[in-house]
Amino acid sequence: MMLGSTGVEVIEFAGTDLCAVRELVAGGQIVLLRDEVPADHKTDRWPRDIVESVGECAAVPLSGLTGEGGPRYPLVIGQRESIRYLCSYADRVPPPFPYEARPVVTDYREFRDLWVAEPGRFTPDTDGYAIGHTLARLHSLKILHGDAHRGNWLFDHEGRALVADPRPAFLHCPPSPEQCATDIRPLLPALDSNGWISFRLSYRKTWPEEGRVIDLIQLTDLTGWAAAFRMRDYERAAELMGRQLTGECTPIVRVMLLANRAMARSRIGRHDDALRDILDAARLAKERSPHVANGLGIALAVVWCDQGDRAAALEALSRVTGQPEQLLARLEPGDTQLPIMNM
Repeated sequence: MMLGSTGVEVIEFAGTDLCAVRELVAGGQIVLLRDEVPADHKTDRWPRDIVESVGECAAVPLSGLTGEGGPRYPLVIGQRESIRYLCSYADRVPPPFPYEARPVVTDYREFRDLWVAEPGRFTPDTDGYAIGHTLARLHSLKILHGDAHRGNWLFDHEGRALVADPRPAFLHCPPSPEQCATDIRPLLPALDSNGWISFRLSYRKTWPEEGRVIDLIQLTDLTGWAAAFRMRDYERAAELMGRQLTGECTPIVRVMLLANRAMARSRIGRHDDALRDILDAARLAKERSPHVANGLGIALAVVWCDQGDRAAALEALSRVTGQPEQLLARLEPGDTQLPIMNM
C-alpha cells in the first residue's frame, strides 16, 4: 500500500474471520480487510463492533488514507501505534478515525485480597453469583457489557441480575480472555472475598468453556499455563510459562512464574532446570519482592522432594508451616495435585 511516496506492507485478508485478524494484529501485522463483515442492522455500530471484535487495535478506512475504496471498506486494521503512524501521512483523516478499541487490562494484583485472603468460612453472595451468571452468559454470546460496575445491575424478584445502563459491544467473534477480564474489572472494587468466590463459581459454571478468564485475573495467566498445570500436563505448563516469561517484566509475576515452572519441571524429571528456576525465583524475590520470599518454601520443597532429598524438603517447609511432615505428605509424587503458587 502506498501513502504518497511511502510504501507500507500490509496483509490483504480475504473473508470475515475476525479471530484470525486478531491473531495477525497481535503479531504486529497491518491487515487490509476487504470483505464487509455482515452485521445485524438492529445492533450494528460500525466501526466500534469491528474494532472491539479484534481487540487491542485501531482501524481506519482505506479511503481515509488514500482516497481509494468506499466509506467503510476496505478497512485497515493494526495495532494502535501502527494505525496512528499511517494516519500521520494522510492529508486529512475523517473523524472518528482512527477508531481505537478499548484498552484491555492484564494486571489485577490490586484486588489480590479477594482471592488470596479467602474467608475461612464461605458465605454465599447471591448478588455476586447472579452477576457472574449474567456476565458469563453475555460473554458466551459474544457481547461485552461495557460498564459492569455494581451500580449498573438490577435484580428481579427471582434474584436474576439484569443489566442497567447498558453500553454493550456486539462482537463478531468470541471475546478474548483479556477482553472478558477487562469487562469484569469495574465490578471488582464492590466485591469482598465471598462475593468474588460466588461470582467465580457462577461464571465458570455458566460458561465452562471460558478458558482462562479467571486465571488471568487471579494468576496473571496470559498463555493458559494454569489450566495445563491443573490437568497435570506439566510439560505443556512449563512451555507456556516459558512463553510468558519471555516478555514478562513485572518482578513479582516473574517470581510466581519461575516458582510454578520449577515445580512443573521437577515433576517431569528436569531436576537441574527446576532447581535453577527456584533459585532464580528466590534471588529475584529477595532483590525486588522480599515480602514473598518465604512463600517459595512449598515450591522449593517439591524440587527437593522430587530429587529424593527429604530432609531438605522438610527444612524448606518448616519455614512455611509448623507441621512440615503433614504438608510434605501432600506434595510427594503420586496422584497429588500440586498447588499453584500465587503471589
